[in-house]
Amino acid sequence: MDFSATGESISRDDSRSTIGRMAPPSLPERVRRGPQETSPLSETELTRQATSLITNVGLPKVARKVSVHWNPRMRTAAGRAFYESLRVELNPELLKLPEIDVDAEVDRTLRHELAHLVAYHRVGRRKIAAHGKEWQQACVDLGIPDESRCHTLPFEPRRVKKKLAYQCPACDSTIYRVRRFQHAVACYDCCQQHAGGRYDDRFRLKAKRLAED
Repeated sequence: MDFSATGESISRDDSRSTIGRMAPPSLPERVRRGPQETSPLSETELTRQATSLITNVGLPKVARKVSVHWNPRMRTAAGRAFYESLRVELNPELLKLPEIDVDAEVDRTLRHELAHLVAYHRVGRRKIAAHGKEWQQACVDLGIPDESRCHTLPFEPRRVKKKLAYQCPACDSTIYRVRRFQHAVACYDCCQQHAGGRYDDRFRLKAKRLAED
């Protein structure tokens, strides 16, 4: 069902664009305490490893600026790289996966993300395919020649609980939302059928809060 808000059409897909932010999950204990100098998985040690790896492939300027961080807001991605800031972020869920060699998986993910930085800066920052031949060569140089473009790790998808229901007083059509609409929103079908496609307050959706489980 589509809806119209203050004269503008809003599709059901559009309604998902204002999805609410969820509080980040608790970090694994060894990350929550902050970088531990003696831990090979601390941000400090991972940054040192990244610096060494990039230096060894001949990019000392990049190596001096690269940094590695755990990001608890990440959900399904194992890691990501930021070209301009030379920042690599890793998903703390890597530390909690069952039946997986954690150290090896973190190392592989780190090298995967560093390969993006290496590929980008080797070609002079021109636009290249994210997992194209430049990235593949960087993976070879960083010691992961058989790396695939996507991980197959069993991360749980993010589930966002809908807290509100909006219902049309005329046809009873209902949509579910995490947050309230910022403007008056009316049922698209009813406005099309009875108001020439214009917003009509008779068909304004009424909000009600859903009961907690």
